[in-house]
Amino acid sequence: MHFMGQANLERIRFLVDPVLSPLGFELVDARFLTEHGRRILRLFVDKEGGVSVGDCERISRELETMLEVEGVLGERSVLEVSSPGLDRPLTKPEHFQKYAGKMAAVTTAQPVVEYGDRRNYKGLIRSVEDGKVVMEIDRQEFRVPLALIERAHLVF
Repeated sequence: MHFMGQANLERIRFLVDPVLSPLGFELVDARFLTEHGRRILRLFVDKEGGVSVGDCERISRELETMLEVEGVLGERSVLEVSSPGLDRPLTKPEHFQKYAGKMAAVTTAQPVVEYGDRRNYKGLIRSVEDGKVVMEIDRQEFRVPLALIERAHLVF
């Protein structure tokens, strides 16, 4: 299994969404990490009203065996389920729309030529229009293409 990659994250979403949705949860983000020599699959989940520690434990129990059987988690891998937290990842157009009016940090996978090869944006989310996140940074408007966004999260 490749350690990081969009294909694996899409596969995880495909496997996990049908388990989470009926329980009222949304998979916000999934990340592969290495900490202290352990491989970790960290899932960030959310639901209306927030996520408790008990929710995270329940989801972990629901998903762990299935992810092992599907070959997503190996012998030396660990599953961690977490709430998105204050610096909530923004991974879908709906997330940007929902948090319009909030501050966000956005990094693009490649430089945006019309903004002087800029890759990092930190400012107010205004809206999502025509496949772009409209942000206000230092009283200027930036339209960052959703297709180029590598990482984005709320900033408090």
